[in-house]
Amino acid sequence: MPLLHELQRLKTSHLSRVCELAERSDPYAWTSSQWASSLKQDWVLGAFDQQQLNALLVLRQGYLETELLYLLVAPEQRRRGMAAMLLDQALEYSRSLQAERMLLEVRASNQAAVDLYRSRGFVQDGCRKNYYPLYVPGGRVTQGHEDALLMGRWLIPQPD
Repeated sequence: MPLLHELQRLKTSHLSRVCELAERSDPYAWTSSQWASSLKQDWVLGAFDQQQLNALLVLRQGYLETELLYLLVAPEQRRRGMAAMLLDQALEYSRSLQAERMLLEVRASNQAAVDLYRSRGFVQDGCRKNYYPLYVPGGRVTQGHEDALLMGRWLIPQPD
């Protein structure tokens, strides 16, 4: 059964919680200054359970489009629908901005994320070869790299 979470737009006052979540959840987490900048300029949505930040999403607005910059769920909270819940909110918010398209990039090896994005209508429309440093479970970074899949989804009807 999925946990009930309160969704809240995050602000700079949430910086320490954001950094803590990112550091324990992502071996390539942004720096504190990158998070501080994002909290000032982007739409950052967090999922809380009793004051505990368990997931977040970062969305940036561009001209007639939005770009999903980050989607992060705490390791112990994964596979409970939080990423899908946040993504659905980002799609709804993008439409409210009258964005025509949402874009994102994802590690080619992150099959769970690719599957989630495809389930919400995203299609691959490009690839950045050898873009991300290769992550090996256990926290080691090797000398290799992996591809970034570029995906997009139209938010307005497209002619056939």
